[in-house]
Amino acid sequence: MSKFDKLVKRILDGQSISYKEAETLLKKMGFDLRIRGSHHVFSKPDHERNVSLKIRNQLLSYQIRLLQEVLKDHGY
Repeated sequence: MSKFDKLVKRILDGQSISYKEAETLLKKMGFDLRIRGSHHVFSKPDHERNVSLKIRNQLLSYQIRLLQEVLKDHGY
């Protein structure tokens, strides 16, 4: 199992991850990063919702749920 697969599994299991791990995941999935103040906004042309994250050691639970939705939309 690759690091990417392990990270996906941790997110789908509801475990907390860092901002850096989330950034790596989203970039690997083809999202572009745009920085607006303290928010980092990830967007992708074929995905209807943007993902907005703040740099933190551990993401908050609503941010994990947002990443879970993104993964499910991409077939994980």
